[in-house]
Amino acid sequence: MKKIFKKLIGKIRENDISLRIYLSFAFILVFTSILTGAIFIKIYEKNYIRSYTSLLTKQGKTIARRVARFDDRKRENEFQKYSVYIDELERAEKTDIWIVSNKNAKEPLSDDYTNSEISKDVITNKMNYVLDCAYDGKIASNTAYDKVYGMVILYVAVPIKNIRSKEVSGAVMMVSMVDRQTMGINEGKSIISISVLLSAFISLIVVILLSRYLTKPLEKIGKDIGNIALGDYSGIDVKHPESQIGRLETNLDNLTKKLESARVERKNQEQLRMDFFANVSHELRTPITVMRGYAETLNDGIVSEENMVKDIYQKMLTECRGMERLVGDLFILSKMQNPDFRIEKEPVSIRQIFGDVIRSAKEIGKEKNIKITLNLMVDEENPCMILGDYERLRQMLMIIIDNAVKFSSQDGEIIVCIGKDDRINVSIEDFGVGISKEALPYIFEKFYKSKLKQNQKGTGLGLMIAKQIAMRHGSDIKVQSEPGKGTKFSFSFEECTAMDDYE
Repeated sequence: MKKIFKKLIGKIRENDISLRIYLSFAFILVFTSILTGAIFIKIYEKNYIRSYTSLLTKQGKTIARRVARFDDRKRENEFQKYSVYIDELERAEKTDIWIVSNKNAKEPLSDDYTNSEISKDVITNKMNYVLDCAYDGKIASNTAYDKVYGMVILYVAVPIKNIRSKEVSGAVMMVSMVDRQTMGINEGKSIISISVLLSAFISLIVVILLSRYLTKPLEKIGKDIGNIALGDYSGIDVKHPESQIGRLETNLDNLTKKLESARVERKNQEQLRMDFFANVSHELRTPITVMRGYAETLNDGIVSEENMVKDIYQKMLTECRGMERLVGDLFILSKMQNPDFRIEKEPVSIRQIFGDVIRSAKEIGKEKNIKITLNLMVDEENPCMILGDYERLRQMLMIIIDNAVKFSSQDGEIIVCIGKDDRINVSIEDFGVGISKEALPYIFEKFYKSKLKQNQKGTGLGLMIAKQIAMRHGSDIKVQSEPGKGTKFSFSFEECTAMDDYE
């Protein structure tokens, strides 16, 4: 029994929404059915009493007219015969018919045409009221509990008027035991009650079907969410996107697509992270191995000559500087790739930055006698202001020019151009060895290094750092290169014109 009960509770919990919808509809239907049934029964009772009162009134009028004619024509024998009909009517209708005389009239109804004598001291106030109304020439009716009859009585009084004088000479009192007439009312109540119960039963069946129809989309959405929770991001079939459920499914489908995109991105990031650590390990392994070899050589005393020892120390220092540069580039790149990292921007002159970069680059290019030319295609007074970080922009341009110097031939030339249209355009062009078409798509990737001897000391991170800095300034780096003819790097920046906002 406990297992059955637990299983039932489990089913209820699994289908709680369906149950809530069903119970809500069921409550509304049952409440509405009971209320409607009660109202109909009450209306039926009143209509039944009203209809029965109208019937008694009609019968009373007929008897009153007959009695008035008998009294006017003094036809006592005919009245005696009519009394038999009245008795039959009483038995058929279960109604007492009292024909009484109005003793207060000038010409009261003769006792020969009455069948009852009523004393006001005996009858109830309700009966007195309807009789007084009849004696006043009005038709009256009332319903009240009568202690004599021990039940609810319907009284209907109809005046009997003298044909000649039109005076109310008497009255016909129709006394019906309402409780005896309740069979018709009870039958009506039974029919209404059965109809209400039947309609409620049919409605509950309809509610069950409707609740299943209403919860079917929710069950589908629940199943889709379950699939998403299990990692199935294949998408959701939206049949009616214009409906409310359809819009919910559409939003869920969009969420699925975003989750799928995030999953792919996470997978790519994980692969990048693994590649990153692999590359870092590879890049650090060589200098560490070299450093260890030099250290072991010195420790074992294999080299004792002062000049050779000094040379080893110099090589160890070079390796340390290389590792320091690699760690520094990794640190900068890590900051650049962090979405939360914000560059503090302010109006800076791109001409001023290039002036600083070119001065440093000339020192780097002295060994190869590299000529660096600045080609201005703007007005001499135009400072070419952009919104950015001076040090970061200088670092970016320095990386590009350093590479240009590195891959230029002896006595080569580097041309720096600054121009302006809708934006400020900058280019750095060398006429060195160039980049092959196969290598061109990969030059901005981490640890990508040219196999040329000019790049033996590079970390493979410079161009990627430059690209990140450019992106942080709303720009991008475009590259044009042809092996043996040189390479051209181009940038485009939005000009800063609202200088007053930064003063």
